[in-house]
Amino acid sequence: MDNFNETFSYMMGQAMTMIAYCTFATFIEKILEDERKKVKAALGHEPTQENWQDYYKLKQEKTDKQKVNQREIDREKLRRLVMGELDATSDAG
Repeated sequence: MDNFNETFSYMMGQAMTMIAYCTFATFIEKILEDERKKVKAALGHEPTQENWQDYYKLKQEKTDKQKVNQREIDREKLRRLVMGELDATSDAG
């Protein structure tokens, strides 16, 4: 009987892993399908591997640029705080 419980527990664990994997795969597939439709509409044809590389490189550049801009804003706020131009308790919003 103990062997049955171990086998059953193992099989249930495997089933849960498969369900989680399938759910995750479906989620990713949906995201990629939406991205493919956007890129296809912009290009007017099915994207090639090179198109995908360019697309994701440009998305990464956009993200990096936003991070740099936010860092500059934060750095200016910190500079004003250190120089006494900004009250630490005030909303720097």
